[in-house]
Amino acid sequence: MKKFLLTSKFRGYSNKADVTNIDPSFLVPPSQNVIINDQEKIEVREGYSLDGPAGSTNLPIVSSYDWITSTGVERNIRTNSTKMYYRYVDSAGAVTWRDIGITLVSGVTVNFAEWWSSTEALDELLFVDKTAKISMWSGGITTFASATVNTVTKQGTTTWAESRFLKAGTRTIIIGGVSATYTGGEGTTTLTGVSVDFSATAVGSVIHQAVRTTADTPAAGITTDIIGVLNNYVYVADSSLRTVYVSKNTDYTSYIFTSPVRLPGEGALLTLDAPPVALVPQEEDMYISAQKDQWYRTVFTLSADLTKEDLKVKRLKSGPGQGALSQSSVCQIKNAVLYITNDKTVDTLGRIENINTPSSVPISDIVKSEFQDYTYTINPDTKYFKNKTYITIPSESRMMIYDHEKSLWNPPQILPVQRLSIIGDSLYGHSSQTDETYLLFDGTNDNTNPIDWKMYFAYNNFGVRSWAKEFNEQYSEGYISTNTIATMVLKYDFGGFTSIVNKTIDGSDPTILFSTTTDNSLGKVPLGSQPLGSITDSIDNLSKFRVIHTLAKQDNFEFQVGYEGSTTDDQFQLLAQGPNALESDQDNIQIKL
Repeated sequence: MKKFLLTSKFRGYSNKADVTNIDPSFLVPPSQNVIINDQEKIEVREGYSLDGPAGSTNLPIVSSYDWITSTGVERNIRTNSTKMYYRYVDSAGAVTWRDIGITLVSGVTVNFAEWWSSTEALDELLFVDKTAKISMWSGGITTFASATVNTVTKQGTTTWAESRFLKAGTRTIIIGGVSATYTGGEGTTTLTGVSVDFSATAVGSVIHQAVRTTADTPAAGITTDIIGVLNNYVYVADSSLRTVYVSKNTDYTSYIFTSPVRLPGEGALLTLDAPPVALVPQEEDMYISAQKDQWYRTVFTLSADLTKEDLKVKRLKSGPGQGALSQSSVCQIKNAVLYITNDKTVDTLGRIENINTPSSVPISDIVKSEFQDYTYTINPDTKYFKNKTYITIPSESRMMIYDHEKSLWNPPQILPVQRLSIIGDSLYGHSSQTDETYLLFDGTNDNTNPIDWKMYFAYNNFGVRSWAKEFNEQYSEGYISTNTIATMVLKYDFGGFTSIVNKTIDGSDPTILFSTTTDNSLGKVPLGSQPLGSITDSIDNLSKFRVIHTLAKQDNFEFQVGYEGSTTDDQFQLLAQGPNALESDQDNIQIKL
């Protein structure tokens, strides 16, 4: 009986060591658009579909934020280089991205943070956009029922306040792009003191709370572009200065404090050794990354009589280039912070067991070349979702995925995505090319376009580098859709020096398929030929395939196997592959001198 030397346990993706000197169970370049799934198979990734209307400009999405509010409703924000939009889903389920009504400084990345207002009894969304102000949005959205000269009535039975419209200060609503202030009625369904007559407005028109801005905050001339919130203290900074301003924990517009001894709850001013880049709340600390090399954490110290409180920053040990690349290159992952460094590695920062000081741990060493070879002219985005971290490299139209459960990297995904969002229970991507948003890992094509996929393994020498091998059969097993035609590529010796052989795996070829019956109800199939009932072992309606390709024997010291395809709606999953390899009987004549 012939013995096939199979690879059936896949260890992830590697792009650092020589591809002829690592375990052949690793995927290597040019692998792309495939992942190792939870069933430990390598599969073609799912595609993406449009969320809302198609793009109408060449302005990419440069910022985004996802907000699960204190009232349980979800608000999703995206910005291009000039405008900010919120995601709206109508009663029929149609998605639109609606202009929130502000104009941004061209090209600015907007940063966001959530803050609790005891006055409004709501959390509020704060954001900074490299101007001398802090902006706030309450997240109020509703629909129009009727109006008089100075009143507006909303649809539904919830009050305006319950729909997240503001109750204090100067309040403004926007209907059809027209702004109007109001003075009362928030505890009912009818606002009063409305400054514009909306009587002619169509029933069902969308109404949203206008953004409120506070000028010269935290101070005159300070153009803040970084923000974070911890324990209701707002931390804001101008990335061109070395200072970080901290607000009162009851008022995000106030940054005053008693000198020389600060009182609990007051603001503060922190001075770093370099301009800040990122603010990241984690546990009881605010982590601050500065310039290219530095990390800090905040330290609160309460006096013995509990009447005074000191707030300082403590610099952490870090090496050259170990600072965060940008605010968007940082994300929280359970008990640590993950970030892309200035020396193009992916590190985690957090407490190690029995060590109180946060420590940095690199996780991208095995794919070092992948990150080193990329350019970062556009800031990456990072997002932790369902035990995986997703990292976009927009300037390369790439996404990298790290699986924390399996401790492995997947090959790069070719995706035109700049920013990431978690909407509902799904991952979304915002375009790096136009004003579009996509539901990621949905369907079997990229917005109707085919997915160009490749899965290539490291070269296999079966543990004996110096002796030639030979084989005449290659075994492949997995799952395939009937429309998929995959190409298996065999490269004999490095780069296919000796030979390159292509073979086809056709999902419509019944001779290699082991399909299950989709309906095994009594009377549908011969009694005893299938289990009764309609539940089968089919995986996503794919057929199991097993195929042995016969080959001409060729002496080789090492060989590489790959699978690839690029037709619309390909579905291909690999379980195992390998040849019936033996040592050659040619005594290595070809390399003897």
